[in-house]
Amino acid sequence: MIIIKAPSIYLNEPHLLAVSGSHIRALGSNALLIGGHTALEKVTPHLLPALDEAGVNYHLQPFQGECTREVIQAYTGIARKVQVNLIIGAGGGKVLDLAKAVAEQAGLPVVTIPTIPATCAAWSALTVLYDERGQAAGYWPLRRSPDLVLADTALLAAAPARYLAAGIGDTLVKWHEFAVNLSGNYSSLALRSSVATARLALEILEEHALDVYEQSPRQQITPGFIQVTDAIIVLAGLVGSIQDGSVHAAIAHGLHDSLTRLEDTHRSLHGEKVAFGLLTQWQLEQKEYSELHRLASLLHQLDLPVTLKQLGIEGDREQAARQIAKGLTLREGADHHLTFAVHPEAVTRAILEADELGEQLIASTAKGKQNVLGSTTAR
Repeated sequence: MIIIKAPSIYLNEPHLLAVSGSHIRALGSNALLIGGHTALEKVTPHLLPALDEAGVNYHLQPFQGECTREVIQAYTGIARKVQVNLIIGAGGGKVLDLAKAVAEQAGLPVVTIPTIPATCAAWSALTVLYDERGQAAGYWPLRRSPDLVLADTALLAAAPARYLAAGIGDTLVKWHEFAVNLSGNYSSLALRSSVATARLALEILEEHALDVYEQSPRQQITPGFIQVTDAIIVLAGLVGSIQDGSVHAAIAHGLHDSLTRLEDTHRSLHGEKVAFGLLTQWQLEQKEYSELHRLASLLHQLDLPVTLKQLGIEGDREQAARQIAKGLTLREGADHHLTFAVHPEAVTRAILEADELGEQLIASTAKGKQNVLGSTTAR
């Protein structure tokens, strides 16, 4: 059995929110709009007039904090109290995950509006749970993906470049995380389909990611930008939406979850933690140095963390590495598909090796800049 979960409709175009009323009205006439404070400031000037024109009533409900089970229950209670028949989520991953879970709890359709291109949360049939301290608290698989995804590319292009880089990092991870499971589970059509989808996303990012990231301050909606944001939202979302019940090891995401238990990392974004987790996985795989250096350089060029210090960890690096490694948990039996060992000692060593490589990259980049400045001064 294979289950594929995907939104009924995905729309991506500039200034989409201004003309979104009829699409939303087809799902409900009385909406609870959940969003972060910044997200609501960004979307309401365009979205609310569109809802008014389409005859959709709305109740604004700001959100700030963590997507916990308790918060989901509280917002579900609000939805029932005001008797809405539609949930709209606007913002980053935590808000969208909250909106999806509330909709499922209340038995209502849901519209997701990503305001930053940082994750695939707008698409996925999954809510990532945290506790009130910001530590990972597991995953809540949802019965279905959102009914409607509104990806306003003008809104996404205006987001800070850091969120774009985080989304690229989170999407780069998908192929590397899924493909290493093939050697022990090649008979899984769902896994092979996920790997093929992740490969398409990887090809798009290899062609466009650096250019799009470097041009992001211009806030231009280029064909490359559209392809990259579609890879982040659609392809990365689809990778995790094809399932047959088999288990696989998600090392980078597992390391992300462990990193959230270190308070020093709480200012790092999801995609930033996952990117360092991927650098650690590459060390576990014992990739050839030239390939490892090329891949790590890509992360560094995207200003993604390649050292523990860049994640916010200032203390004893060996102690931090041991703590992170100890906190890595994989689903039972998942490591059987891998051709390399994943145990606390190996992971600790890989984290330290990743950190050392990152320090070398930073030092060599700084030296290169000094050389350029020196040669310019000499002329």
